[in-house]
Amino acid sequence: MVGQPPMDRWFSSEQAMGLAASVLIGVVTVLSWATAWSDWNSYRTLKLYPGDEARRDQADLISGSLGIVAALALLGAAAVFIVWLWRVRWNAEMFCRGEHRLTRGWVLGSWICPVVNLWYPKWVVDDIVAASDPRTPPQTERLRDIPGTRLVWAWWLTWVVGLVLDNVAQRSVLVGEPPLSELRTNAVTSGISAVSTTAAAVLAVILIQRVNELQLHRPWTPWWAQDQAGFPLDRGFQPPAG
Repeated sequence: MVGQPPMDRWFSSEQAMGLAASVLIGVVTVLSWATAWSDWNSYRTLKLYPGDEARRDQADLISGSLGIVAALALLGAAAVFIVWLWRVRWNAEMFCRGEHRLTRGWVLGSWICPVVNLWYPKWVVDDIVAASDPRTPPQTERLRDIPGTRLVWAWWLTWVVGLVLDNVAQRSVLVGEPPLSELRTNAVTSGISAVSTTAAAVLAVILIQRVNELQLHRPWTPWWAQDQAGFPLDRGFQPPAG
């Protein structure tokens, strides 16, 4: 069961942070397509100019540079998204007493721990959505008993597919001088990854907006000051000053 959060921290609207995360997610999406183009450019260069080292080096430089920029953009978007997720998780813990499947530290850890990062982040988001929903009673004890939404499922599946395909594409060109057939496979994989990443990005932006809307429409009264139906237990309750 979630303990009572410190009363020196109150609810906060995370629309600004959500907007920043959405913009950066859009940048990552554009760069994923730029990376896919660079992979096709590398394949086309080797196919049309097999003996031209200068063209090959130029294509490799473009591909490498875009890969670095895309990685930095992804890191920035991930950082802002996780900060947003941390803050809406705090709000969620105050809206509803329900036990989250994972402690707050997993809001970050779920993304960086191998293997479990394939499903832990989804659990984090599922519980935040459940606790933020005005239809969830404030005295609900277990958030895992509330069915997940199709939006979260769609976002997570498209994200995992894009992530796996992107990793496959990147590893295929990191070992030695890849042959033409491998470059072609890499280009195709990168293109499919860009499609999946785009779908995940659109769904992530919708998800951010959805969570923010749920939290704005739920009364900003902590669960311990409400009964099961959501009515204040103490009509004299006031949020902390400042």
